[in-house]
Amino acid sequence: MECKEITKYYLINAFTKEEFKGNPASVVLLTADKSEAWMKSFAKEIKQPITAFISLTNNNAYQLRWFTPTQEIDLCGHGTLGAAHVLWSEGIVRETAINFHTKSGILKTELSGHQIMMRLKIKESCPIDVSVKLQQVFNFPIKAAAWAEDRYIIEFENENIIHNVEPDYELIKELNGPGIIITSRGLGKYDFVSRYFAPKIGIKEDFVTGSAHCALASYWSKLLNKADFTAYQDSERGGEIKLRVVEDTVELIGECVTLLRGQICIGGENNIVA
Repeated sequence: MECKEITKYYLINAFTKEEFKGNPASVVLLTADKSEAWMKSFAKEIKQPITAFISLTNNNAYQLRWFTPTQEIDLCGHGTLGAAHVLWSEGIVRETAINFHTKSGILKTELSGHQIMMRLKIKESCPIDVSVKLQQVFNFPIKAAAWAEDRYIIEFENENIIHNVEPDYELIKELNGPGIIITSRGLGKYDFVSRYFAPKIGIKEDFVTGSAHCALASYWSKLLNKADFTAYQDSERGGEIKLRVVEDTVELIGECVTLLRGQICIGGENNIVA
């Protein structure tokens, strides 16, 4: 088939220094306008936790959109980290700062050595009572609960519980918000550990979640009375995030690994060959 358009595609492991760890994201550098339906279909076909689409605006600024296998979302930390990594590692951007225009506003990223810092808006949290429905989701007793603007934070007693929790995914779908965060204090070098479940948006359990840490930063800064953290998301792949609370923002610091580089040969809106 003759290609009408060739688009570059990357598979990234975010929030990790190792291949096959952290959170995978597909990153697509769009060379022409694509419809929302096309992007949604592509993300469904690729079946990564997130597919990030980068395009240039008329003002030579970078627009960024994120799609899970089932829908578009307003904010994705590891998809932003992966997008910035591609632009820098492939030599597309020479400056050490990139601002992305997104549905959540302008997201600022900065490069320092091999590390990328993202500055995101903090998700303020406030304590709530543990309802019967919340407790029914989990197979361990809940220590405390909070609501962080658009999602629940559930605290358990220790890391061992976090590692062994088996939630009721169908009950999670009935709760408000895109997903539910569980967390506990950490041991050793980690201030806290967490996991994130989001079956409502097509992600049973996310591997490493930047947006969840915007809420966790608020939660743990109040409990521990500090602003700098080293955190670990205890998913199957695992990932480490460094965080810093600065006024009403959270600086998330991490690294990425490029696993695959490829080209998408596009013959038409519904004709794609990788």
